[in-house]
Amino acid sequence: MADKIAMYVGGGLVVLGVVVIGLLDMLLGAGHPVNSEGAIEHAAVVPIDIRAGIILLGLVVWGSVAVYKFAAGPAPTGTSAGQAPSGMDD
Repeated sequence: MADKIAMYVGGGLVVLGVVVIGLLDMLLGAGHPVNSEGAIEHAAVVPIDIRAGIILLGLVVWGSVAVYKFAAGPAPTGTSAGQAPSGMDD
């Protein structure tokens, strides 16, 4: 259950930062004028710091879950050395 929540929250933040804000910026953003030095001036709809923060937060969620799962070890399968398989009880 926690895996799915982390997958949806982290994935949602990454998709929001990359795809949704990218589309908004492409559709509503200003052009890309070139200044006198030849550098492209980009006026984003959503400031790039906020967009990067959203994407980074999604990656942090994914990374935190990955570290937790690595530290917790493999999930128990239900059959351990101390338990007899069903049908083997005396």
